[in-house]
Amino acid sequence: MLFVHKTNVYKFRLKCGIRVDCCHVYGWILAAVWRGVKHLDLNISYTNVKTLPDALFACRTLVALKLDIHFILDVPKVKNLFSSCTNLEDVIIEKFNMENINNFNISHHLLQSLTILHSNDSSNCWLIIDSPNLAYFKYIDHVVGGYSLENLQSIVSVDIRFIIEDDDLQADATALFREISNVRSLLLSSTSLKLLLSCESLPIFASMVELKLYCEHSYEYWEKGLESLLTSSPELEKLDFDQEVLISLPEKVPSCLSFKLKVTEFSNFRDDKDCIEKVKYILKHGGALQKLTIRTASYYHDEEKMKIADELFASPRESKQCCILIVW
Repeated sequence: MLFVHKTNVYKFRLKCGIRVDCCHVYGWILAAVWRGVKHLDLNISYTNVKTLPDALFACRTLVALKLDIHFILDVPKVKNLFSSCTNLEDVIIEKFNMENINNFNISHHLLQSLTILHSNDSSNCWLIIDSPNLAYFKYIDHVVGGYSLENLQSIVSVDIRFIIEDDDLQADATALFREISNVRSLLLSSTSLKLLLSCESLPIFASMVELKLYCEHSYEYWEKGLESLLTSSPELEKLDFDQEVLISLPEKVPSCLSFKLKVTEFSNFRDDKDCIEKVKYILKHGGALQKLTIRTASYYHDEEKMKIADELFASPRESKQCCILIVW
């Protein structure tokens, strides 16, 4: 149909596997480019396709691009993508092979959203991002050889979930965290939080109002946790976290808890003294707290539920407007 009709193409998605001839793949992509495609999604795996048409990397109508490919793109083509596709606003890069790439440079003045997922052979590669209009950044990937991020003054929301083996926990992502410290909304996996807390000088997240911590493993051997980040988040208003990431209760109450925090979601609650003390600490010092949601980790009988609820509801609260919701 692409070859028959001459109307413009707004969105084109191509998913193909081993049985599709590369000539057809090139033809379909070129036809979409010639029709002025704006949103392009390519999922090409296990075929005899080894590269992509040059015309794609100079497509001036392209606004959003998603690449899920199983072959190596040469560096000049990637550079052309960001320099020639002048209207590009949204880029998703998935399963990108960074073998033999020293610097992966993403520089674009209009780019607003960038997602990088599950790249391969990236341990020796530097990721360089220079995008003054970038508002949303999602990174679910290994730690690369280094990071250089510039002109991210427009950043609003960041989601970082590092894929890390135990022997990679000495990796350094300080530059990445430092350059996103003006973000308003931040989601971190537990491994990402651990790398953040390992920074020699913890960045101050002076503009952050929302924080969500995604749990994927035990915090049993952690020396510090959420409490350290709270001291560096003076404007935090909304907090969603697994209770295990709060390793200790700070003697000096973080200012965000005293004056700013309004909504908190407390997950993986268990009926033990340590966990109950964490809830009581938040209630006691949450001066601006409006809602505390507690999500339990286990099944409880009605009598146990009543006992837990009575103890929590009877706990002293700094905020008289705070309501408690327990999700069993």
